[in-house]
Amino acid sequence: MSRHRSRKGKGLSPVLIRLIQAAKYAGEDAEGRDIRGTADALREFGTLALWALPIYGLFVPNNNDVCMVGERVAKEHLGFDEARREFREALKVVGLFEHRDPIESAHNHVMSVSDNAYFYAGLAFGVTLAEFS
Repeated sequence: MSRHRSRKGKGLSPVLIRLIQAAKYAGEDAEGRDIRGTADALREFGTLALWALPIYGLFVPNNNDVCMVGERVAKEHLGFDEARREFREALKVVGLFEHRDPIESAHNHVMSVSDNAYFYAGLAFGVTLAEFS
């Protein structure tokens, strides 16, 4: 007896769908910050997870394909371009490029480590949350 795999992919997790709905409904976080883009970001990240997990597995924070999608989502829904622009404007107070370049390199390293930490925190929170549902 042959087993047939469904051609239709699995949809977003019901827990993730509830979180998306909660973000849409709330509109702001506990500290009053606007989180309207969070719902769309969660939906896109969920779709990314459905695509990436079967191909790359769980440990993909630095995979180029995943990072490109993550950066696009951050730009479209979470204000990444604005944050980057603010950083560049702040960096302009450092006059010489020779002084600015090491600062940018160090900042990139800090952001890379931070991104990995948040990725793995999200992974741990997601897996833990799934156990509660």
